[in-house]
Amino acid sequence: MRRPESLDKYTVEVSPAAWRQLSHLPLETYQRIREELDATAARLRPATPVPLPQKLVRTVETRSILVDGHVALFEVDPDRRRLTLREIARRIP
Repeated sequence: MRRPESLDKYTVEVSPAAWRQLSHLPLETYQRIREELDATAARLRPATPVPLPQKLVRTVETRSILVDGHVALFEVDPDRRRLTLREIARRIP
């Protein structure tokens, strides 16, 4: 269970597929991607109190960041206060 002070903060998670892709990157690139995701999560703030769970409706937004020639695709789930890294791809020039 989350602590009360963390209820308005977003957590950063990494999907299994993204972990495999991250393992092939240089350490510096991985660290920069993680820093960007952490900074993005820190900037996300809910506009309303924590909503009650909805039965079948979830609002998930897909976003991306560009780091060292790689595109990181991630999802933002405001209902669960979660940012999930889904995929890392090399950006074609």
